[in-house]
Amino acid sequence: MNASSQNWKETLLILVIALFPAFSQAQTKPVKPVEQANQATQKMLDESQKLNQQVQQGSDNLKGAVNNVKAIVQIFDPIFNLHNKRKRATDATTAPIAQGWEQPSGVSVDSSMAAAQQNDAGLPPSAQVEYAPNDGSAILMEPESPVYNPDGSANLGNQNHNQFGCYIDILTGTIMDDIDAAGQTANVDLIFTATDYYGSAPMYAFLTPAYVKNDLFANYYFRGVKYKDQNIPVRLWEDVNESEVAMTALTPQQFEKIRDNNQLMAVVKQVPGFKEKVESRTKIAGKVIAVKTRMANREAYGLILIEDQFGTTGANGYLKIKLKVTGLDGNGDGVPDSGLYQVRY
Repeated sequence: MNASSQNWKETLLILVIALFPAFSQAQTKPVKPVEQANQATQKMLDESQKLNQQVQQGSDNLKGAVNNVKAIVQIFDPIFNLHNKRKRATDATTAPIAQGWEQPSGVSVDSSMAAAQQNDAGLPPSAQVEYAPNDGSAILMEPESPVYNPDGSANLGNQNHNQFGCYIDILTGTIMDDIDAAGQTANVDLIFTATDYYGSAPMYAFLTPAYVKNDLFANYYFRGVKYKDQNIPVRLWEDVNESEVAMTALTPQQFEKIRDNNQLMAVVKQVPGFKEKVESRTKIAGKVIAVKTRMANREAYGLILIEDQFGTTGANGYLKIKLKVTGLDGNGDGVPDSGLYQVRY
């Protein structure tokens, strides 16, 4: 082999050795994009997991907020909202101003002219006034019957009263007489009676329907003008509520301060001595009664303020009451359900 051939082979070997690393590197270059893709995929998975955790946390927070709204939903005043009809005045400047209501700015009212026009229109002298927020026009509040008053109170008669019933549904603030109650006995939560059967002093009592139906002694609470024997209507009812009632130490001022479910439930739970009846030998004006009905098909909690008491045990005896009950809020919007309650303006 000559020298030139030997030199050519050495040169070729050197080139191969020199080019081998580059060739090897070229062969491994496609691996890097795959690794990068894998890393990117893992990163996306990690981010997705974090996002899912955040969404779950947000969902939990939302549920907690909804539950909180339900807990603090406003107290509902069923007597005012359900038993006062609304009648929009044709002219806000001629609407009467009811005591305790603030006249909105921009509305001028001449009270004497308003009273005269009110009488001409045949409206009740004691009609309350609200103002619609959208246009400031006056809304006259007219009770649907003499049982209910424009100020949000109701007249609860004793068992002898000629006009006002002695049965009350606290969920809707409905006062019922014997005929009304006969068709909806499962809605009666409490019964008011007054009797002189006990001798020297009248006996005023709040009785639960289950007690009246099942205890023979309950007959004595009904003794009076109408019920001299054991012909108490409740004895014939098939469905009666097993309510509980208690006399509280609350004042009328404390009653008015209660604004939401949390406050009402806290008060009701702290009241001692719930039982099937409460009774008093003296008049009960200014007292606050707590009542609860908790059964599989009905749950209601309320406070009854006895604003005033008229008459004694006869056909003229009745109580003027106000009622606050827990607002029922199924959709969590902080407003009592319109399906059961009629929401004010």
